Amino acid sequence: MELKTKRRIVKTIFVILTVIFALSLSMFLYNYAHAGKIYRNVYIDNINLQGKTKAQTKNIIENIVNKRLENRLVVQSEDKELEAGIAETGIQIDTQKMIIEAFQQGRDDNFFRSLYASAETVYKKKQLDYPISFDQDLYENYLGRVSSNLEIPPIDASLEIKNGQVITNSSKSGVTIDLTNLEEQVKNGFADSQEKYTFQIQTVPITPSLIAEDLATAKSQAESYMNHSITLTLNDQVYTADRVTIGGWIAFKSEGGNYYAYLNNAAIKTFTNKVAAKNDISVIDIKVSAVDGGILQEGRQGIYVNQDEALNKIVNGLKSSSQTVTIALSQYMKDPQTLTVFPDEGIVPGRFPGKYIDIDLTKQLLTIFEGMNQMGQYIISSGKASMPTPTGTRTVINKDPRAWSNKYGLWMPWWMGIGGDYGIHELPEWPNGYKEGESHLGTPVSHGCVRLGVGAAQTVYNWAEIGIPVYIHK
Repeated sequence: MELKTKRRIVKTIFVILTVIFALSLSMFLYNYAHAGKIYRNVYIDNINLQGKTKAQTKNIIENIVNKRLENRLVVQSEDKELEAGIAETGIQIDTQKMIIEAFQQGRDDNFFRSLYASAETVYKKKQLDYPISFDQDLYENYLGRVSSNLEIPPIDASLEIKNGQVITNSSKSGVTIDLTNLEEQVKNGFADSQEKYTFQIQTVPITPSLIAEDLATAKSQAESYMNHSITLTLNDQVYTADRVTIGGWIAFKSEGGNYYAYLNNAAIKTFTNKVAAKNDISVIDIKVSAVDGGILQEGRQGIYVNQDEALNKIVNGLKSSSQTVTIALSQYMKDPQTLTVFPDEGIVPGRFPGKYIDIDLTKQLLTIFEGMNQMGQYIISSGKASMPTPTGTRTVINKDPRAWSNKYGLWMPWWMGIGGDYGIHELPEWPNGYKEGESHLGTPVSHGCVRLGVGAAQTVYNWAEIGIPVYIHK
């Protein structure tokens, strides 16, 4: 080999080695300069993270993600829409994973691969992805809100009666929504840099269960009822139910895919009540003095319209083929009871067998009885005028020596419940220890309960048994 050729080879090798050395030195210096920092061309959105430390990168990524979570997502369906914050959808972003990914660019455990990877960052741009997941509870809640706000339930055809005329209310189709691609749309809404991201959601029509044609039978039945004329007679008095009146007795019901008309017995009873009110003579009980047996009040036999019979005849008449129906009302008698009373108190002993409680709201007195025997009498405070204690016969249904009222935030010692929110108890106590004063006893000031004084309440509580009657009257 000629000397010239040898020199050329040596020179080439030298140049190659020099280039390799220079590149290696450059990469060494490049890697050294980025020790603990992010390499070039690593971006989140349009922000270059080159040269940023982990703390700086963490701050930048979290700020961008948090701001992006404040963006709004609008879903539209038909003419309705629902707007919510991206964060409300349950979307979650793993910012720690993004930080790790940013620092992994240009780095590898293998020395030669690391050199290549770091060199690649010089000319190749890397855009960080958003690692998206969902909080399932929040997402399911969001789906429920989307459905409830955007779905339109179908409206079935229906009938109603106004002024003796059957009115048809038309049906209307509804829509349900297709949530298949909603999750993907939410992800897109996050990745998009817009402050408000709007998309149209797919809908599926829902056909109503009943259309106007399905109501024909019910409409015909209602017309048949109203074509009748009902006449009630009693003691030479005549009461007529015309088309409009009968229309008020008719109701409609959808059941098992069928729609039908039926007679509302309660509405008919309202009509017969008015007739009865004009003819009934109320019974008056005989009151005998418990002191001397003298008659304190003469009794009177009661006369009442037989409304149950009238109701049955009206219903049968409306269902009959005859369109003109005349019904002769009947009456029944009710004999007076003989009540033994204390003339000065107006309280009736022996009203119930065994133990019972008598509460006189007029006199603000509570009396306990065992049959004919009075066992005790105590001053009370019943409900004020705006929240009166209800009258009638009730029953002690439960007992609690120290009941708590969630409604009023106070204690009610020696509680005896008598149904609903009502009970008999000692003067109330507040959580701070303050107790209602006994000066209110004898005056209606409660919220409907019957208050007893200290000692009296415990006495009645210990004496009373669950199930005994409580007779409340004026």
